[in-house]
Amino acid sequence: MALTTDPGDGRRRDDGPVPEVLAAATASARREDAALVPPPALLRRVMDAVRAEPRPSGAPVVLSAAPGARVEVAEAAVLRVVRAAVESAGDVRAGRCRVDAGGGVLRVSVSVSVTARAGVPLPELADRVRARVAAVAGATLGLPVAAVDVAVEDVT
Repeated sequence: MALTTDPGDGRRRDDGPVPEVLAAATASARREDAALVPPPALLRRVMDAVRAEPRPSGAPVVLSAAPGARVEVAEAAVLRVVRAAVESAGDVRAGRCRVDAGGGVLRVSVSVSVTARAGVPLPELADRVRARVAAVAGATLGLPVAAVDVAVEDVT
């Protein structure tokens, strides 16, 4: 179904869609797609991909600066560890995560936004998230955490 008119000389007009033709095409598409239902996990998978925040251009985080034994980890890898730590704290979903390595210094500051479960005391939840991020970053990466800022952006 063509959405633009042909003025009769064989050339297509690009003035945009003809309203009646567009309305008919839209109605037809709605009838055909009425039975389509997205898979139950689609929204979760899309949001997980959005939250992944791939940033391969981020500065590497230095884990060890010992001469002859320097260890660097991509910022994206550190963010994945932080996100997993937040999610493992319970009663919370991670949103945005940011790591400030202070120019590659061996200590980081972390900022996370979260969605909390309704009814959970938020100050205790923030403390639990802070403790979990610091513990996991230390155990997994050997990375001391100077600060963990927690912003509760939603409650569900």
